[in-house]
Amino acid sequence: MFNNSARLSGLRLRKGFVPAAVLGTLLLAGCAVTPEPLTQAENDSRVQADLSRLFANQEKIDGPLSLDDAIARALKYNLDHRLKLMEEAVSMGQLDVANVNLLPDVVAKTGWATRNNRDSTFNEQQTSTSVSSDRSIRKSDLSVSWNVLDFAIGYMRAHQQADMALIVSERRRQVIHSVVNETRGAYWRAVAADRALKDFDPVLDRVRGALGRSQKQVDEGLGGQLDALSYQEDLLVTLRELETRRRQLVEARTELAVLMNIHPDSEFTLLDSSTDSHPLPFIAMTSDQLELEALHNRSELRSEAYQLRINQRDSKIALIQMVPGLNFSAGINHTTDSYKVNSRWYDGALNLSWNLMQIVKAPANMKLADTQIELSKVRSLALSMAVISQVNIAQLRFNHALDDFKLADRISNVQGRIVNSMQAQRSANTVGESDEIRAQVRSLLSGLQRDMAYADLQAAYGQVFSSIGVDPLPGDVADDSLDTIADGIQTVMTQWQNGQFDARGVVATDDVVTDPDGKAVTDGHDTAMIENHAQAQQ
Repeated sequence: MFNNSARLSGLRLRKGFVPAAVLGTLLLAGCAVTPEPLTQAENDSRVQADLSRLFANQEKIDGPLSLDDAIARALKYNLDHRLKLMEEAVSMGQLDVANVNLLPDVVAKTGWATRNNRDSTFNEQQTSTSVSSDRSIRKSDLSVSWNVLDFAIGYMRAHQQADMALIVSERRRQVIHSVVNETRGAYWRAVAADRALKDFDPVLDRVRGALGRSQKQVDEGLGGQLDALSYQEDLLVTLRELETRRRQLVEARTELAVLMNIHPDSEFTLLDSSTDSHPLPFIAMTSDQLELEALHNRSELRSEAYQLRINQRDSKIALIQMVPGLNFSAGINHTTDSYKVNSRWYDGALNLSWNLMQIVKAPANMKLADTQIELSKVRSLALSMAVISQVNIAQLRFNHALDDFKLADRISNVQGRIVNSMQAQRSANTVGESDEIRAQVRSLLSGLQRDMAYADLQAAYGQVFSSIGVDPLPGDVADDSLDTIADGIQTVMTQWQNGQFDARGVVATDDVVTDPDGKAVTDGHDTAMIENHAQAQQ
């Protein structure tokens, strides 16, 4: 009788299996994922959302921008810097997660189970059956477990994640140095562009007028044709050069606008555009002092030091993994099974487990960790050498930029005197218009070259600070408003200029300095520039 019932149940199960299998196959086929490109409406919505967020929540420009203001805007609104800020926030969040993972596991479970017949068992002679549980049961439990080995490894991993957060922070410092240096160079190039563009249009109009008159002379066959064509060629070459330079000047303002994360077509004025004279910086620190500061401050070297600590902890983790794992657990349980004498009970356990394969893996893991440690040490040495070379190259470029500016300044002064002389002779009709135009164009271009040379000097000056890894912001900025950031930047820059950077600094001079004997040293140029103090000592 029992066998017949079992066969009937088996037939029913086989008959129901086929429809269930077909239904499951259809459901799986309906869940297949296919690529779905963005629709035009979704793409338009994305573009509108990006545009609305691109320049959102930015303080308006309500006056001429100083260098400090431009750097403050770049640090607050530059997207590369904001990206690194978010990466740092994510890294700190990962550290919080790693710390939380050190806590014991607390698991609450509840469930309901049922079956179509009772859970019956035969006696040894199979003459009678007995029931040990209800057909429907609900179980609940709350358990706490803690593995000592997992805690030790997790503790090491949390330290590694903390070092990773510091590495991300150092990468943000790198971006800050890059943004500040690029903004400094772009600001002074934009200043040079503003100063030059005011004089470009009158000169361009005069060149085009002379070109039109020369073309009319050629068309009418007046005078020597060869001389007229040669003069026309000179004017066309001059016009092409002026137009090329003019486009480059317009691009300088666009570059600065992008760094400050404002629209390239935005109108803004620069405070230093209206100033004809700017202080000439020079480096007061020796090469050895700069190299030492760079080795202390450069973010690449700090990051590698943190990476070395991470690799050293990998070696410790390889040792810990060979230790047996001890697991503690305790819990409270409840069931609705009416056959249980105790429907609620407490339990606890202490388990010891040992993965013997970790002993086999340990030598390879430890060798890998030791190799990574040596690699990190060698990489640190290579980076140190690269940093030292970058510091010295930055100094050389600064000195070369200083010499280039002084030469460009003298050439500009000479060209200005030539223009004044040409204008006087032109008034006396002793020189022609062509000579006066050439002198005026050369004076304009030499003035532009002088201003661009000063922009290159400021960029090289900033590169020196970037090469030694000093931070342009003080450590205690009150808030993130533009005025506060700009004030902080101005404070740090002033300290550097006054030689207050770790009792050693970079000095920007005004019109007068003193020589080693205490006497005043002045420069006779109109731009009130002075010689490098170290060169004066030589």
